Amino acid sequence: MKQLDSLQFLRFVAAFSVVLFHFGSGLAIEYHLDRNYFFMGATGVDVFFVLSGFIISYSSNPARGLVYFARKRIARIVPLYWLLTFVVVLIALVKPSLLNSTIVTMETIVKSLLFVPYQKSGGAVQPILFLGWTLCYEVFFYIIYGACLIFGARATWFASAAVLFLIALHEIWPEGSVEWRFYTNPILIEFVLGMMLHKAYSAYSAFRSGSNIAAALLILLACGAHFFIVTFAGPSLFASSLLAVLLVSGFLLMRMPAGRIWAILVLLGDASYSLYLIHPYTLQLPLKLLGKHLSLPFVTGILLVVTLCTIGISVVLLKFFERPMQALLMRQPKPIEQTVAPVG
Repeated sequence: MKQLDSLQFLRFVAAFSVVLFHFGSGLAIEYHLDRNYFFMGATGVDVFFVLSGFIISYSSNPARGLVYFARKRIARIVPLYWLLTFVVVLIALVKPSLLNSTIVTMETIVKSLLFVPYQKSGGAVQPILFLGWTLCYEVFFYIIYGACLIFGARATWFASAAVLFLIALHEIWPEGSVEWRFYTNPILIEFVLGMMLHKAYSAYSAFRSGSNIAAALLILLACGAHFFIVTFAGPSLFASSLLAVLLVSGFLLMRMPAGRIWAILVLLGDASYSLYLIHPYTLQLPLKLLGKHLSLPFVTGILLVVTLCTIGISVVLLKFFERPMQALLMRQPKPIEQTVAPVG
């Protein structure tokens, strides 16, 4: 299945938006600012969920079966997530003051590695690698979609129905265990929106032919609508989901010309997973070490440099860890050659 380069670029935009959100929240907390000036960056997570729904529906081939689907998903997300989880475990054991509410026990390690959410001492439902809460939703969605592959070409419709059923259960019984509230959270609707967007993309040739003018208008509409809704009605799942759907639609319409700049943007999109997972810790380190000793403008400058370095580190991780591990895990085992003893 052909990679949609414009969506890879959007992956970087979404990841960098989350970076900006944590950039702003870190400064706001450390220096007691009245707001996070990059609050809209949090919607990068919503973009990721809509993107995931679209990409899984777009790229999955039911004929290859559940095993291939599971291997591909595991190869994509598990190696880096496990590596960084163990890094955070090591930090928690050696220098726990660098972390906030991370408590390392055998139970929390096992749950984190298996993408099972749990409630931390601060009340947040997160694994050890705290942004892994989004991966818990991703893996849950993969399990649902993988189970629906038995329905062949109708897998997307059955997966959508299953997710909507879970959300309906949440509306009927909103109270329950941490796991119940997590796995029936209405935010799951964003995976459905992504899958439905793929159905629209497949059905309408005008959607696939693309238009940079239409793309620009949709992106402007997305940002304007989100700003208007949040300003007059406050943040909501509706506002974030609408922004995400319109942005993904706009980037689907975008046509990226061949060239070095666009190749770099696609590369950054490929590295967005690394960027997303590592940036909270690279940004947190200078804040923890320097925040109480240096002025806000000086630390802001340091964080800008750290952010650029983090993007570079994410590309290095992509080339020298993510891609090699994916290739290793997706490698087909060589068939065992049977030797026939010579007769006579």
